[in-house]
This record gives sequence, structure tokens and C-alpha cells, in this order.
Amino acid sequence: MGTALLLCGALGCSVEPEMAVTVDAGMDAGVDPGPAPTTCASGSVWTEASGGTGASMAPGYACRNCHLRQAPSLAYFFMGTVFPTLHEADGCDARLAEPSKVKVEILDAEGQVRLTLVPNSAGNFLSTTLQPSFPLPYRARLVGPDGTSRTMVTPQNNGDCNSCHTEQGTQNAPGRIALP
Repeated sequence: MGTALLLCGALGCSVEPEMAVTVDAGMDAGVDPGPAPTTCASGSVWTEASGGTGASMAPGYACRNCHLRQAPSLAYFFMGTVFPTLHEADGCDARLAEPSKVKVEILDAEGQVRLTLVPNSAGNFLSTTLQPSFPLPYRARLVGPDGTSRTMVTPQNNGDCNSCHTEQGTQNAPGRIALP
């Protein structure tokens, strides 16, 4: 019988059979195994020298936070990056195979889709307004190119998605916003 890891966090729970963890019978269950290995599936890392500026810049970094400091007129409320796996390095170019078939749906408090954002090939997505057009909190649902989806469980008030969806995840996020 195979094993699978159940991941639960800001985008909900999902079974990840390829990330199964085998625990040695002698291992203390209370021991923190440390951070998950960070990867860059594409092998391509964005730098200011290579990537310049624009919608493909700085995948994985807290977009809105940076824009609020550097370019407030471009600090759109919802900003983030979709990656192929949970623990991609800051700056890793996601190189999504079919970005136009991936959707980040922003749901209002009643679960209604209020906004649909499509990432670019670097994985970055953004809204076009500086404030949400509906009352917060919100949740997000990520729909992959094959139609499978993962929905955030915990309502949020911060639209800077990468501020929680870091390489290892913070604020109960499991890591990056990863394709289902």
C-alpha cells in the first residue's frame, strides 16, 4: 500500500502522493524535520539584469509590498505567483506550460467568484485595481490547466499573496501557490 502526504494550509488540503514522507520507526515524532528542499523546476532565475521590469519581474517575491515602496501607482491589490511545485526559490521563473489555461479565482465571503486572474509565463498574476471592488475577506481558488482546483480555506484580507506563499510558507500557507 502506498503512502501519501495530506497538505493543509491557506489553499486548503490536498493529497500529494509524490511528496509522501516515510517516518523511521525510531524517529521522535516531535522532531521538526526542518525546511523542505527548495527547488527551481525551470532552472531559470529572474534577475534585474536578465528580466528587467514589467509583469514578468521577480516571481515569488512579495509583489505588492515592493510596489507600495517603489511604485505605489502599480501596487495592485491582488498580486502573486503560481508555481509548478510548493517550494520554488524566490526569483525562479515558473515557466508555466499553459499559463492561459491557469486561473486564480478570487472569491468573496459568500464563495462567489468576483475576479479571475490569469498568470503570465513567469507565473505572475495581478489585478488592475489598487483596492478590491468588493468587501473583504476573500478566499482564492487556483484552477489548473486540466480543470482541477484547490481552494484556500482561511479567509484573507491581504492581497499580497507571496507575502504568505513563500518558499517554505508563512502564516499557515503550505509554501508557494502551486498548481493542483
